[in-house]
Amino acid sequence: MRQTPVVEARESVVMRGAIVALLLFMWMPIVIFKPFIGILLWDWISHMNPHKQTYGFAMFFPFLDFVAALTIGGLLISKDKKSLPAHPIVAIILIYFIWVTFTTIVGFEPGYSFEKYTYVFKVLLFAFVAMMVMQSPNRLRAFVFVMAASLAYIGVKGGLFTILTGGSGRVQGAGGMMDDNNQLAMAMAMLLPLSMYFVQHPPLKILKWPFAGATFAIMLSIVGTQSRGGFVALAAVMGMLLLQSKHKFKLIAVLVPLVIGGLYFMPDSWKNRMQSTENATEDSSFRGRVVMWRFSSNVADDNPIEGGGYNVFYVRRAQELYMPPGEIPRAPHSAYFEVLAEHGYTGLLLYLSMLLTGWYAGGSAAKKFRKHEETKWIGDLCAAIQLGLVGYAVGGLTVNIATFDLFYHYLAVIVMCSNVGDEILARQTFRVADDGKKIIAAGPKKWSPHGSGSKAARQKTSPT
Repeated sequence: MRQTPVVEARESVVMRGAIVALLLFMWMPIVIFKPFIGILLWDWISHMNPHKQTYGFAMFFPFLDFVAALTIGGLLISKDKKSLPAHPIVAIILIYFIWVTFTTIVGFEPGYSFEKYTYVFKVLLFAFVAMMVMQSPNRLRAFVFVMAASLAYIGVKGGLFTILTGGSGRVQGAGGMMDDNNQLAMAMAMLLPLSMYFVQHPPLKILKWPFAGATFAIMLSIVGTQSRGGFVALAAVMGMLLLQSKHKFKLIAVLVPLVIGGLYFMPDSWKNRMQSTENATEDSSFRGRVVMWRFSSNVADDNPIEGGGYNVFYVRRAQELYMPPGEIPRAPHSAYFEVLAEHGYTGLLLYLSMLLTGWYAGGSAAKKFRKHEETKWIGDLCAAIQLGLVGYAVGGLTVNIATFDLFYHYLAVIVMCSNVGDEILARQTFRVADDGKKIIAAGPKKWSPHGSGSKAARQKTSPT
């Protein structure tokens, strides 16, 4: 007897869960001996949430916690270098984490704060462990590729859904950090420059055109979320890309037809939602955001140093004290007001410092490494990450993404790029020719994840 389509679909999803579980369990024993494999698994689970797209036990099994524990255990017994790179981004993240730990302890209701604090702890733990482990060119490439491919999978699905529904269906959240359509749009806006990077530097030549197609699908998925904040973030990324590009006219020639075609393709419901930004003061959604921004300011004005702690927006006592009369509490809908209410003006200053440090470090590294042929790919990667941070900064104006995984992971990638790029340049040895003028490259040293080599090797290859 033939099964119904519903039963067949359910069995298919159950089978998918079994396959995902098998893949993860198969790699777990290796993680103890190869911590970088654990980082890549951690990377995949964090950004794609493959188990959440299944049914049955796999959907709820804490794969990420198991992988994290095994990775850290493997790192402890490994002989690899275990210190964090000396970088301003590392310092500012550590200071910020210390501060949010303090605000969690002294907040209005530590019980309300603890769940979000635990989430942030896990996000930063992954960033720090990744910085410690992924300190070679191949590991850096693998880390970024897994991140991009995991998110691109979601972007391609969203783009295809937008095409199939003619833009009338809304692309919803994918779980994890992309819990709703607004957060998914932010992730895709941040991913877009990275996808373009892989068109320029594909791991394999055969992947160049698939990434080009994925880039187009990612843009469609942002539009398909019907997120006004996502649309603004997309515009900011594309505008900054246009300003930085050396081929402005070519880029305009490609973008203008896409924009015109996209506007013609999208239904009236989408156009009306985007045009509602012109009448923001009459929009109930926008008005609700302004109410929560006022709530955040009221909390910070009374608690300027420490704020109210994580999730202060849902603490009844805080609502009674600081919510404008007659208004309904909701999410803050702004990363900046989110931090302001939860961690005070001190926390907001540290958060902005972290964002600006990442943006400046990414730009500086891009400029530095693009000068050398050996590290040009790292310079281009840093430029893509910096552009992604622009999307994050603009999107954060209207979406509460202060604890967004991808932001902190992008900061980690900048640190990895700086560390690996400096190591590659340090491997280049030079000597002065007999005429005292011409400098001749003596060739690169063998790569070592522990540094530039032994003392004897450094003395042997030192400039003459």
